[in-house]
Amino acid sequence: MMKLIGPLAAAILLAGAAAARAQPAAAPCALVCVPPAVLNAQKCTCEPPVVMKPVCSLVCLDPDQTLDAQRCACVRRPQ
Repeated sequence: MMKLIGPLAAAILLAGAAAARAQPAAAPCALVCVPPAVLNAQKCTCEPPVVMKPVCSLVCLDPDQTLDAQRCACVRRPQ
């Protein structure tokens, strides 16, 4: 039993070392972006921010009106 432990441990260590060399370690991104730019950590680049428009939650109850989503207002339905 003791004769097998030495070669087994060596095989495990060698397999672990080979696997460590096969997978390159991901280097952390050290880039600092100046606002309003945003860091894309996957690409390690500064990118312009994504402008998100606020969502309009207005509901027009009058059947003669329709929602103008750009202005977030109820307007008369075109005839």
